[in-house]
Amino acid sequence: MQIRKSVLVPHPAEAMFDLIEAVEHYPAFVHGCRSVALIERTDDVVAARLTLRQAGVSIELETRNPKRRPTWMEVKLTRGPFRHFLGEWRLTPLNASACRIDFTLAYEMDGVAGRIAAPVFARIADNLVDAFVARAARVLPAGLAAPKAPPSAALPVEPQAVPEPERAIEPIAPIISPDFSPEPAAVASATAPSTDPDLGTLLMETLKMDATLLELLRASKLAAELTEEESRLLAGVMTLHDLKEGDVLVHEGTSDNHLYLLAKGALGVVKGVETPAERVTINTLSSGDFAGELSFMDAQTRFASLVALSDARVMGLEREKLESLLEAHPWLVYRVMRAIIRAVHQIQYRLSMQQSELSNYIYKQHGRY
Repeated sequence: MQIRKSVLVPHPAEAMFDLIEAVEHYPAFVHGCRSVALIERTDDVVAARLTLRQAGVSIELETRNPKRRPTWMEVKLTRGPFRHFLGEWRLTPLNASACRIDFTLAYEMDGVAGRIAAPVFARIADNLVDAFVARAARVLPAGLAAPKAPPSAALPVEPQAVPEPERAIEPIAPIISPDFSPEPAAVASATAPSTDPDLGTLLMETLKMDATLLELLRASKLAAELTEEESRLLAGVMTLHDLKEGDVLVHEGTSDNHLYLLAKGALGVVKGVETPAERVTINTLSSGDFAGELSFMDAQTRFASLVALSDARVMGLEREKLESLLEAHPWLVYRVMRAIIRAVHQIQYRLSMQQSELSNYIYKQHGRY
């Protein structure tokens, strides 16, 4: 089972992150969450034990979630009735008083008890983003930051169960699915009654960017074997970079976990980019070429910099993002890796031919020199 939801909200990323991270308050607004015991909170992780109950079915689980305030938190299961379970929150600031929230969760229940609890957990998980949007609308004035989460503690805290209080029915804000493509009038309706006059524009720009990325991906060799649905899933975890001539996308000697696909313009593979006297362009990449295939797979530092030789548009795929699709969509990942290997094979073939030609020239063999 996989859940993917995106929403734009008229609140700062810092404020929304604090709401999401403050797990001890979930029983107050997350439907089906009966109690929470906070186990640990530091600057880098928050761990808790949660009891979910609905329709007479109870689910207990523990999570230990790495975090990077205010833009990212992973949801990692340490105990619970799941065969696999991995989620992620990503918050992208759009301006000082608005952000985009992306939530993904892939899971599979385990055993007979898990199969019984699956429909209950699915309802709770599917409404999770709605709950946070409604909570923000209730406790956060538009454009104002939320109260800070409790101070970080280096040592584990004593678990304390939080009982579920009575709750009123809260309004649910509209959720934007990856396939949503509204007319301008619909966008205006979806963003009302926001007090931020720029939110509708931000929504249109974000949707347009997503559609552009999907279109570019469909036309690329990375998606050569992907179905339409697989292309949408992959586009949902990719990023789009617009570069000006001279911009450095990746610096030599740094570790970068992205595969890049050049959609427009030209990129130079450059050694010594910081020292003009020693600068050497090793290769020039054009539209359709991959960059960083080997570093993407083996996590080694970059041998050279990637520099825009003209205005360029580049798609990026983070290795961890691709890996997050592995359990729920193994064939998608397999087909993407096949595309990468084909590109590496072509490079290897070209290098072999060039080595053969160079040997012929040096040793004057086979009459080709």
